[in-house]
Amino acid sequence: MRKRNLRFVGILALAHIAAAGFMVALLYQIGTVTFARIPLAVRVVMCAVAAVVGIALDFRAVKRGTFSVGLHRQTAKTLSNGTGDTPGWVIALLWGLDTGLVWTTFRMSCASWVLLLSSLLNVAPQWCGLAYGVFFGVPLIIGTLTGDPSAIGRPSRYMLTRVTQGGGISVLLLLPLGVLWSHFLVT
Repeated sequence: MRKRNLRFVGILALAHIAAAGFMVALLYQIGTVTFARIPLAVRVVMCAVAAVVGIALDFRAVKRGTFSVGLHRQTAKTLSNGTGDTPGWVIALLWGLDTGLVWTTFRMSCASWVLLLSSLLNVAPQWCGLAYGVFFGVPLIIGTLTGDPSAIGRPSRYMLTRVTQGGGISVLLLLPLGVLWSHFLVT
């Protein structure tokens, strides 16, 4: 059972990394045409404000024991109806591609939304989507190896959800500092 779960999660993680890398790079390229003329300082402040709002929303979600702001799932759960009609790797691939688009299903942390905004404003480099995907996939694989799969998706019962949300808040706290450091102190 655990080996099958690990194979499923491995395919999901790889598809997520590929889709997240593509989505962030695409937004970055769109941003070079649309938002690159806005002064860098203004774009950095916009990202910092988004991070502060994200921190507040994520703290609220943790306090309430719910998910953060986001759209509901688009990949149909009925694909895995238990009849065996759809191979497991197809479900994992579709789910990974869907979550890798970032905006379609991610509700753990507002860090995802801030990443999309930062890439669109050309503040975050276009390779950040790959890093985002890796930092999604590795904890998911670790959680599959060590956690209770029956509790996944239940934020009040699943400790990994709280850890992930705390990690998102940490990223949101570090983002404005890192952006300020990289753009104003290094250059």
